[in-house]
Amino acid sequence: MALIDIATAGLLRTGEDVKIYELTRLTEPQQITVGDHVLVDDFVFLQGGAGLRIGSYVHIASFASITGGGSAKLGDFCGIASGARILTGTDLFDGSGLIGPTVPAEYRSVERSHTGVGDHAFVGANAVVLPGVQIGEGAVIGSCAVVRENIEPWTVNVGSPTRVVGTRPSEVILAHAAALGKSA
Repeated sequence: MALIDIATAGLLRTGEDVKIYELTRLTEPQQITVGDHVLVDDFVFLQGGAGLRIGSYVHIASFASITGGGSAKLGDFCGIASGARILTGTDLFDGSGLIGPTVPAEYRSVERSHTGVGDHAFVGANAVVLPGVQIGEGAVIGSCAVVRENIEPWTVNVGSPTRVVGTRPSEVILAHAAALGKSA
């Protein structure tokens, strides 16, 4: 499998040891910054939108996407599993406008916001994170979850809509990160 040539990809900024496979789709790459030690698998869709910041020690697995035209931040040491969707914007379905990107902007009603995934957080396979949601540091989102509201740090969350089913101890995780020289 071949990698994208980082030097010619047009990204705003990239760190060291960044691997983005060639079948990744980047739109508005000039709005995307990538930290150190990042791996983006084939078949990932990343939309720069109003700004996308990917931290260090991040893995984004195949068929995941970050899209919607708003902004997003993935913290350090976070993971996005296969098929997960992180949305930064959406058409409003309240009847105030027509729906879809083929409709001229003056006839649409679109909400764009900032969606964030905290340091040491994980979004499971096929989970959906809605626009404007903030996933707290160290939180885990289970597979196939739908995240409609902010998630508290160091919690384990499952379901549609999500509910807390447990917590994670932060001490060991933060100690390992500190040992790598990247405190949360």
